[in-house]
Amino acid sequence: MAQPLISKDRIPWRHLALFGWLPSPLKIVAYRLLLGYRIGRGVRFGFGGIVVGKSVEIGDHVEIGFLAIVQGKTIRIGRYSSVGTMSYLSCETIEMGEDAKIREQVYVGGPQLPESRFALGSRTIILQLTSINPTKPVVIGDDTGIGGHCLIFTHGVWLSALDGYPVTYQAVTLGKSVWLPWRVFVMPGSTIGDGTVIGANSLVSGSIPANSLAVGSPAKVIRSAPDFPTRLSEREQAALVETIMSEFDRYVRHNGVTLDEQPPFRAYRFGRKSWRLLWLRGSAPVSPDRGDTVLAEIALPFEMLAGFRKRGVYWLDLGGRTRSRDGSPLTEELALYLGRYGVRLARDA
Repeated sequence: MAQPLISKDRIPWRHLALFGWLPSPLKIVAYRLLLGYRIGRGVRFGFGGIVVGKSVEIGDHVEIGFLAIVQGKTIRIGRYSSVGTMSYLSCETIEMGEDAKIREQVYVGGPQLPESRFALGSRTIILQLTSINPTKPVVIGDDTGIGGHCLIFTHGVWLSALDGYPVTYQAVTLGKSVWLPWRVFVMPGSTIGDGTVIGANSLVSGSIPANSLAVGSPAKVIRSAPDFPTRLSEREQAALVETIMSEFDRYVRHNGVTLDEQPPFRAYRFGRKSWRLLWLRGSAPVSPDRGDTVLAEIALPFEMLAGFRKRGVYWLDLGGRTRSRDGSPLTEELALYLGRYGVRLARDA
């Protein structure tokens, strides 16, 4: 069979054979020494997980799952991000911010153009079995969630344009803090504004304004600012945080963690290890020690954060929407649990 001018290797078999089977530490060494990849600390590759590119930069504590494939000319993956088991990403340019999560069996690929680009913001998530076509750029903002079985397309063509059938090639942009529940179809050329929610099983075509709730096929706005989203008072926010912490304590106890009150601290014990949490509901003169975690409901002042960095204190600042760069197992578990309520915090630089 005659071969086309430009080879199109959907599966990089040669790279898989050379590097895919290597244990994670050896794969990292090979990538650094042989291919010149820039790879940070604590990066982990599952068996068969590979990254194929000409210019590759992988931040600290990134995870590439079992049989996951990431390939492109330029690849940038931010710290603490992950690509799940058997996911496939193929695009000219791939960019992932920090704490971005691509779950299992997500497909990102399609016909390539020089401008093909897949850009995923920080603290985003794409759930299982979603399919994204970035022939034209697909740009997804920070703190956006895409449910399972969603479809995002930047081109639509099958029947001949010479016979009058439509051919569409247009970029797709999703703003910050957008939520697409399961089975949302986003058509080429669509734009969804910041803070917008699309109803499940909806079809998006065109532009949806910021801070809106849109449902249907095609999706139409049924609520918008200032009525959407609902604004909580300080008292309502405080009550919600109390509920979240009560549920968190119930959750960790169910999984074998014991909790001791040591006012003003709470000690969480698991096995032979223990971690302390200082829950600040206002200002307090208490000085936490190295390894402690501070949960603050009001924004922490710059001077206090500088002191925490110096002393090795971890924090989750709900008011300031930030968190420490790293954390103890308690810090990380509580940060993950806050995410169940849509609360995501930017890591300290």
